Amino acid sequence: MEATKGKADTSRSATSWSTLPARPFSEMPSPNVTVLLAFNAENLEQLRSAHDVVLTVYDPYREKSVERHGQSVPLAANFSAGYGIWLARSGFAGQSLRNLFGRARAIDSPRIYLMQPFDPDRRIILMLHGLASSPEAWVNVANDIQGDEILRQHFQVWQVYYPTNVPILVSLARIRRAARITLAHFDPAGTLPASQGMVLIGHSMGGVLARLLVSTSDEELWTTVQDKYLPDGTELDRNDERLNRLLSFTPMPQVERAIFIAAPHRGTPFASNRIARWASNLVRLPLALLHEFEDVMQTATNNDGGQNEGQTFHVPNSIEQLRETDPLIRATAQLPISPAVCFHSIIARRRPTGPLEDSDDGVVPYRSAHLAGAVSEKVIVAGHSVQETPQAILEIRRILHEDIEQTAQTGESGFFVGCERASAIQ
Repeated sequence: MEATKGKADTSRSATSWSTLPARPFSEMPSPNVTVLLAFNAENLEQLRSAHDVVLTVYDPYREKSVERHGQSVPLAANFSAGYGIWLARSGFAGQSLRNLFGRARAIDSPRIYLMQPFDPDRRIILMLHGLASSPEAWVNVANDIQGDEILRQHFQVWQVYYPTNVPILVSLARIRRAARITLAHFDPAGTLPASQGMVLIGHSMGGVLARLLVSTSDEELWTTVQDKYLPDGTELDRNDERLNRLLSFTPMPQVERAIFIAAPHRGTPFASNRIARWASNLVRLPLALLHEFEDVMQTATNNDGGQNEGQTFHVPNSIEQLRETDPLIRATAQLPISPAVCFHSIIARRRPTGPLEDSDDGVVPYRSAHLAGAVSEKVIVAGHSVQETPQAILEIRRILHEDIEQTAQTGESGFFVGCERASAIQ
């Protein structure tokens, strides 16, 4: 049995879904610092003749002021400089398309970028971009969070950068594992405040992945993959570890809140139009990934007798799986979200008039982005990149501020648990 998908990426050695680098994370290469030059002088005359100066570097996330001559002097700080330098040097704009089409110099596994040195006392906001995108999608959101003193005191921002061409469940398994490894590295015991009360923010396909990170799989997922994607008569081995990483999952226990932005939870007709089909045909999946699927079909199915020898099965890419007719996106849309997670929706519509249920943002229909049971739902007149708009950023900040207030109500005994579900659309 052979796995096929149009063209495979043979230009590089890509990782499979079951392996990740030992350190799938990076701290900001250009951290934000405040530099203070202090002269050994008590008055202006001494200052004019001083020849020595002491240069001290401060972490603006930790130090707000210094003592000078018996007075507290506030430190200036720029919380976006390092982020801006990183983005300018990243090459994300061109690389994000290479990631989608599987071309040379694309990334082959998820990487988590810490926007500041790890802080054990600040909770984590984990951001997930969408299809053919990168951390550049979050530049406005991240800057506003960093520029809000209260949010900055309570949260630290992590951004996931991942290849967007592979099947959705492969991305899910990789991102889940990368987050687990990163958290275990900085907090092996899992007891620090940073490891509790995490907030997920996902845009577009990143919103679909964010929802699955707080959902529970069920038997229907196994049945869908077995019946809809494999040759007739093929049965999956429910005990195979690699398959279980894809098809068996529970909500991330660290996550307390999630914000889904323009997320096609039920797929989108845009993924079936002529342009999307053309783009899908250009997508190359990593050869290592196809080999692993082929190996799984040989070792984790009822193929011992060779009845499926010579048959092929199709490994869908992410664009195909975002079609509203795709069996997997239909199955995952039914998976339950953890009752311990408060979730919010931010949805865009291109036109301000007409029935809301029939609206769309140019890519995702309202009916696909809407989730029953959300704590709040904000509908904004905008296109699909709604996360860049001031209205969406204000809504994200509102949710985070409200989260801080609710968390404070529990005191030091724990984080806020439980949500009042929205009864009306904002």
